[in-house]
Amino acid sequence: MSDLDRFESKAEILKAMAHPVRLLILEELVKNPRCVSAIHEILEVRQPNISQHLTILRNAGIVGSQKDGTYRCYFLIKPGLVKAAFSALDTYWPETNIDDVRKKFKLALEKRLQQEQSS
Repeated sequence: MSDLDRFESKAEILKAMAHPVRLLILEELVKNPRCVSAIHEILEVRQPNISQHLTILRNAGIVGSQKDGTYRCYFLIKPGLVKAAFSALDTYWPETNIDDVRKKFKLALEKRLQQEQSS
């Protein structure tokens, strides 16, 4: 594998993580594996959107899934990577209050979803 290939692979992982909804999903998956319905209840994002974001994370090799009856549950394949990314963001993030950060993510998410719906 060439250096360029190695960095392209890393870039794909970072691109997959670079969305507010996906970061929120990863934050939940750091705590515990979750099924789509549970993520939907926690994040208040439409289930089809959650499924699309989980597919992107799965294709990037960040999360895996397992079928549990009629439910599909997701878990982190690379928990160390996700925790390190959050740790790095927390270190350099201007806010230290996690509730403020969540509010900003939620506002950014709502704005982005409104833009997507109006397109």
